Parts: sequence; C-alpha cells; structure tokens
Amino acid sequence: MINYQGKNVIVTGASGGMGNILCKKLAEQGAKLSLCSNDEAGLKALAEELGKVTEVFTKVVDITKEEEVEAFFAEAYEKNGEFAAMANLAGLSIPSKIPTTDVNVYETIMDVNVKGTFLAGKYFAKNAAKPAIIVNIGSMAARNANANAPLYCTAKAAVNMLSQGMLLQMGSQDIRVTTINPGGADTPFWGTRTVDKSKLMQAEDVVDIIFFVLTSNPSVQIHDIYFESSARF
Repeated sequence: MINYQGKNVIVTGASGGMGNILCKKLAEQGAKLSLCSNDEAGLKALAEELGKVTEVFTKVVDITKEEEVEAFFAEAYEKNGEFAAMANLAGLSIPSKIPTTDVNVYETIMDVNVKGTFLAGKYFAKNAAKPAIIVNIGSMAARNANANAPLYCTAKAAVNMLSQGMLLQMGSQDIRVTTINPGGADTPFWGTRTVDKSKLMQAEDVVDIIFFVLTSNPSVQIHDIYFESSARF
C-alpha cells in the first residue's frame, strides 16, 4: 500500500463533493495537496480547512484551457515537488436530446470530460515521480447508454479509451493509469434533476474506490473498475 506522506498529489475538480472527501483522506496521510477547480469559493474553504494539517496549493482553473492547466501544473511542481499521483475528478453532464441540442452543449461536455482529462494527463506526465499513478473518472454511462444523456455517455466512453492510450504511452515511464467508472452517487452533480436517491451510492463509496486504487501496490496495474449501488437490483 502506498502512503502519500510528504508526496505531492494532484486533484482536479477538488472542490466538488467527491473531491472534498478525497482531499481530506489524503490530508490525513500527510500528502502535499495541489488542487484545482473552477469554484473559487469552494477551493478557498477547502484550503483553509486542510491547510491546518498539511501543505495545500490551490488554483482556480478552467480545465478546458491549456494555458491555465499548464500554469497550474507548473506552479504545483514548483511549490510541492514532483507528482506522485493524480485524481482527475473534473467532469460535467448536461441532459440532452440530440435533435434539439445546440452544438455548444456537445462541445462543453466533450471539452470538460475528454479534453480536460487529456490536458491534465499531458502536464502531469512532464513532472511525474517514479512510480506515479493517474486515476481518471469515467462512468457506468460509458457502457450503459442513457436516453437522457447520450453525449455524456459518449464523453465517458472516450475517457476510458483515452486512459488506455495514456497507459500504453506512459507505462514505460512507470506511470500507472486507471479509470474509475461509478454508477450514480448522491452528490451535487445532479443539480435540479429529479433522481431517486435511494438508488444511489454515497460520495464516500466512490471515494473509497478511488483511494483504494491510489494506494494500491505499484506492481499492480488496475485497468478499470465498474461499480454501482447494490440498491439498484
């Protein structure tokens, strides 16, 4: 099991429900945290809380803008050293009906989920420790089509394939890459949509899986994990 005491861990989408929980678990291990999000207030609150127990660097970043992503990773390296791990939690879903959906919605969904994953992986690799690990967040939607969110399903399927490509190229640099594909979880992700929350996992359930992968033995490559609430059955 890897212990991240004193090691630099990147978390994108850090101020979200899952990111908040994961960052606290990593802080308990004494990890140095380099966190980004597009939520300035959420990042500030997280930094104030976690800064009491570990070193925290935060930066407001639009994960779809290469210059912002590049600047974040450069500053994270300067402040906290080489990167031991990254959890790519930044993601977005917008319900859409293909015949009536504006192309801007398509571009937003693909940019946040796929382009953001690509950019984070690109700049993580430049200053990664050996060994290191990347955990990308996919979804059960990557293989289970959803009539209300076909573009999201497409984006998460692309994230899975992108992760496989990352591993094939970065594995020789001693960087493992795993895709986590959770089913629905009770987080702010749903916005105002009507959802039967009795059928959802808790955010902590998903974070437990992410943490399991992050701390797994470097000699083991976990390619992908699909999981969901047992309450669905």
